[in-house]
Amino acid sequence: MPTNYLLKRQLIFYISISCLFICCKKSEQQQREANNPDDSTTALATAGGILVSDNQQYIGVNYNESFQEIKTGELSTSKTKWVRGFLDVFSHYDAQDLNTNAKIAKYLTLKDLGYKTVLNLKFNFMTRAYPAVNSTTWNNYISFIDNILDRVIAKTDVIVVGNEPFIESETSTWNEPLNSFYKAAATRVNQYLTAHSINRPIFVGSFDNMYQSGRQTNAGINNLLAWCKATSWVAGIDLHIHHNNNPEITTVLNFVNDKIRDNQKIIVTEYSLMKWWRDNLSNDLTAAFLAACNASTTDNIFPPPAGITKVWQYIDYALKNPRKVEEWNAFHQNTPFLYDRKDYMCNSFKLFKANSKFWVATYAVRQSYPLNTDFTATTDPWVLNSIFVGRSVELLPSGDAQGRYAYLAQFADINTTNTTCP
Repeated sequence: MPTNYLLKRQLIFYISISCLFICCKKSEQQQREANNPDDSTTALATAGGILVSDNQQYIGVNYNESFQEIKTGELSTSKTKWVRGFLDVFSHYDAQDLNTNAKIAKYLTLKDLGYKTVLNLKFNFMTRAYPAVNSTTWNNYISFIDNILDRVIAKTDVIVVGNEPFIESETSTWNEPLNSFYKAAATRVNQYLTAHSINRPIFVGSFDNMYQSGRQTNAGINNLLAWCKATSWVAGIDLHIHHNNNPEITTVLNFVNDKIRDNQKIIVTEYSLMKWWRDNLSNDLTAAFLAACNASTTDNIFPPPAGITKVWQYIDYALKNPRKVEEWNAFHQNTPFLYDRKDYMCNSFKLFKANSKFWVATYAVRQSYPLNTDFTATTDPWVLNSIFVGRSVELLPSGDAQGRYAYLAQFADINTTNTTCP
């Protein structure tokens, strides 16, 4: 057989082997990318919980459990790329509706629209008692996590074990069995990811009201924080900061900063000035606002009916009779406790960014309030928190809500040029 022929055969063989090796490596890389849609993470192992190496800092929107409120027009206007919400695990456990629930179906569309998703798993033990550790019911709750992940993990970038454990449990359970349950739940998530060759950051939380001394000194809270710090595959902790004044944000971040490792991150999936708004509900409507209401008949700013003299009464009136956006804006512009906090989006984000471990915060996107329900002087005023005002203000013809005075513009700017809040 000619020598040249043998050399050609050998060359073809080596080229084929090289191509096969390159194709296999490419296939492995594609599989890793499919299993880890967030390329800003660092794997600890071939699968399971991973750490976050992304040093950028983000602000996103929060839908809580109201995924049915997702409006693509509003999301586009907000300019964010991060969306957060939670699933009420016991609700789906009881209903066995993971494959038919419309809210979940809506949530699953977000990834294909280009958004990064953060999903909290809520276990509301205020609606049922903790079962005995390792009892049948206990194990059923833990194993149901697999069913949830089967449904949502492919469309979820960040998984958070818990929503508000220390609000959704009786105080007497905060050390045990709360700690045992949430550790078991987080471990189950990690085991699921490992078994399915999937990488995702796993966060634990949320830890709420951590500016309060009673939270900071509680053994159950500190034990769970210590476990998060000691567990290599936990990416970090989730905080909820519904507060009264901005320095409380710094108090929270300073307290938890050394409660986690240097390679772990902090996310804040809920925050607001709700407690500040609540403290001011009984204020009188200002003379300046009433003057604006009476100044013209053509500016879409109209006086409230006789007898409505308090802030809470006006909010109740607006929820039952959605106002023109010009009037709602005038209410904000002429109500000092609202106007003085108009830069909250900027100021809070600056405080978050000052902590190098901070990664993502998500803020309420849309008002939610039941129809035909009174708003009173003691109602928690969540309706004053969102960046879109879909209940107190008339909707646009498209069905989208209009943006809240000052808040939406600042929120969108943070997500684009960031010239307003450098």
